[in-house]
Amino acid sequence: MATEGPGPGLQLQAGLQPELRALPGLLRALGMLAMTHAEVQLATERALADNPVLERAEGHPCPGCGRHVASGTCFRCRGQSGVSQFRDGPEPAVNPFASLEADAGVEVRPDCRHALDLVLAHLTSRGLLDCEPEQIARQHGLRPDQVHEALRAVRAVGPPGIASTSVVELLAIQAEALVDAGEAPDWLPHLVRAHLEDLAAGRTAVVVRAMGLPEEQVLAGLAMVRERLRPFVAVDTGAAAAGVPTADVFLYRRPDGSLEVEVPASAWFGLQIVDLSAGLPAASGAKQWLTDHELAARRLLYQIDRRAGALLRITQCAVAYQKDFLDHGDAGRHQPLTRTAVAQELGLHPSTVSRAVSGKRLRLPSGTVADLACLFGKGMAARAALQESIAAAGAASDEQLRDELARSGFVIARRTVNKYRRSLHLDS
Repeated sequence: MATEGPGPGLQLQAGLQPELRALPGLLRALGMLAMTHAEVQLATERALADNPVLERAEGHPCPGCGRHVASGTCFRCRGQSGVSQFRDGPEPAVNPFASLEADAGVEVRPDCRHALDLVLAHLTSRGLLDCEPEQIARQHGLRPDQVHEALRAVRAVGPPGIASTSVVELLAIQAEALVDAGEAPDWLPHLVRAHLEDLAAGRTAVVVRAMGLPEEQVLAGLAMVRERLRPFVAVDTGAAAAGVPTADVFLYRRPDGSLEVEVPASAWFGLQIVDLSAGLPAASGAKQWLTDHELAARRLLYQIDRRAGALLRITQCAVAYQKDFLDHGDAGRHQPLTRTAVAQELGLHPSTVSRAVSGKRLRLPSGTVADLACLFGKGMAARAALQESIAAAGAASDEQLRDELARSGFVIARRTVNKYRRSLHLDS
């Protein structure tokens, strides 16, 4: 849909895609349209922990917006003031361990400072070591004690699990941090170290016997592993990343001044399906196991992409209608727009639009984040006109203000004037 604003009355589009008409029932069944970006993100993390054929591509979140990128920043965040600038050639990579290097440099013994730089070079994007400490020592002609001192300094100042040699050890150290904080039972690290493979394969009974714990406690521990532990190190990538509020919809201004809407789909989260059939036994049970996991992974990607597609269409329609308001940031230019009108324009049920908009956040081209609902409603322009009338007329009754608004084209009831007045924290 073009981003140029339609006429004052929204008209039903001709040539509406047939699949869009079936979308409301589909999304009701999927139950994902009402989810916020944070809830979708949590669902993907749980799926990554549960499903062996689903994985995240190598890389890290973009410091500017959170989009998964192989390195550096995404193409959207290159440039200034949130304007998309499409450039040829590679961007300089973002080093998520820059502050870690400075902090560890203060902690490490002076005679091992050179070893610290070499050890940090062996950190992967997940914060793991790409080889054993002894291999690092042999490769660079260092003494083992120098490497271990550098690792001690890194682990002393870094987040839990930094410079671990395996994902299991990384998760176990994160579990120990939760135990130290009083947020997890003391047996959780042992559960991770000794029985993660059994839990992943669904062999709960084996873990119950080995741990000597009730099944409900083991299942609670498994839930904590899924929800609280991550197979990567949570490294601070700087103030830019820390200051980016979560948004469900992103609004960008193109170089020609027009507006472009983007909603995170499965590629945004870096999700991909891997082929595990090569090393799978020929048994029918193994094939069914793989088929079930592949179907679950594809279903998740489908749900995320369908949610993104529906939210994209709804937002594009609202943005086109509110183009003047978005271009100038003037509440007086805000046009009355209802969710029902957008539903009629797109051939959706009004409740579908309401679920899509409810609780969602919109990141504006300036970088600020507002409720997506700011594109809807009837009272924003009237409130702005009321505020101007009060500033010009001084003390005035609700009746007088209603007459003044009517002369400006806003015909509303006196009680509505009083409601708007109170919402603006102005005395009546």
